[in-house]
Amino acid sequence: MDKQGIIARLLALPAEIARAEIIVIESSQAVLEAKAALQEREAELLTSPANPIDGKNETIRSAQLRSFTTEQREWLTAREYDQVRARATLSALHTEMSALRSIADLLREAN
Repeated sequence: MDKQGIIARLLALPAEIARAEIIVIESSQAVLEAKAALQEREAELLTSPANPIDGKNETIRSAQLRSFTTEQREWLTAREYDQVRARATLSALHTEMSALRSIADLLREAN
């Protein structure tokens, strides 16, 4: 990357970082919504008149609850993965910005 490429990238990075921050916020919200959906489904199962959760002990009841909330748990896991990826992307952009600033400083000192 030449000087012009470094300058162009340094000028573009703030907007990319801003977009990445929005994605992190949105992914965090999606995780919260997925957790709420899981809790809501668990509450429905536990308070339902049919009450399919009828295990004799806590271990069995937990296993039954997990089996009835597979879809919600998978959704939550996917949203958590999205959140991790979004944070990693944001971190990579910050690292790139820092590295390019260091290179720009070195180039400035060399001239």
